[in-house]
Amino acid sequence: MLKAALLALALWLLWRFVDWARVWAALRAVNPLALLLALVLASSDRVLMGFKWRQLVRAAGGTLRLRDATNIYYRTCFTDLVFPNVVASEGLRVYLGRRFGVPLALLLGSMAIERMIAAAVAVVLAALGLLYLAAEVEPQMRRLFVEIIAAAAVVGVLGVLAVWWTPVHRAAGRVLRDRISPKVFALFRKISAALVAYRGQPSTLAINLVRAIAGNLVQIVNFYVIGRGLGIEIPLLPFMAAISVTALVRRLAMHVEGRGLGEGAAVVMFALLGVQKDAAVALTFTHYALWLLASLPGAYLLFRSGVRLRDVSGAAAS
Repeated sequence: MLKAALLALALWLLWRFVDWARVWAALRAVNPLALLLALVLASSDRVLMGFKWRQLVRAAGGTLRLRDATNIYYRTCFTDLVFPNVVASEGLRVYLGRRFGVPLALLLGSMAIERMIAAAVAVVLAALGLLYLAAEVEPQMRRLFVEIIAAAAVVGVLGVLAVWWTPVHRAAGRVLRDRISPKVFALFRKISAALVAYRGQPSTLAINLVRAIAGNLVQIVNFYVIGRGLGIEIPLLPFMAAISVTALVRRLAMHVEGRGLGEGAAVVMFALLGVQKDAAVALTFTHYALWLLASLPGAYLLFRSGVRLRDVSGAAAS
């Protein structure tokens, strides 16, 4: 019900307050070279993400070729764009990872570490972006920005503790031991061991952190290129700050409503920087369309592999 209500609200706001004739005019006037460059950047992101995840799998003793990791990421990115739900895309990654021979505990552990590092980078970049934008907006908005930063930091710290702090794993084990089957509890212990083992590989984590930062920067530059192609004149730093904030909102939106909340946040942040709402809508729409186009190889790979929805659901449930 919440997802449906938020989606309905987003559609009503778009219908009520956006001049779609102006949006269409902006889309028709976009620079094709900017679109081509943005498409290349979006495609390179898939390879970078596959490279980043493969490093964590191999560091834990698993085997995963770069081609296979990129193959998986193309498919999960397409799923994420068409069915914006964390369970669907990550459940598909579990299923495909198992098909490529990655042990389940190692697979889940590497995914958790990757998500933790990516979330930490997103929180830090969003905090820096909000601090930068706080000087550009009215004073009453600054308190809200500080509250958002504080809440995101608390969530990030709790996430790190849940992933890495051994006493939390022990406490969870005591709670779960009598409530789940011995097989599932054994898997839980393997996942815990896989997570804790990464603490002994600081160089691996540092390299993955750098790659996570690079991935975020690719997405920010991608947005900036599209914006310039649409004729939006915003200096690079304010643009990067706004995109950093909306990237974090997108991550949170995936757990609540899906795609609409993140796109709406982008429109609001650009409005704070003086961008007309029609141009902001054109920007977010073009970004989504290009990322979907860059992910179409994933649709072909999904079709060719014969993956069924019940296969993904079973993988996510396991």
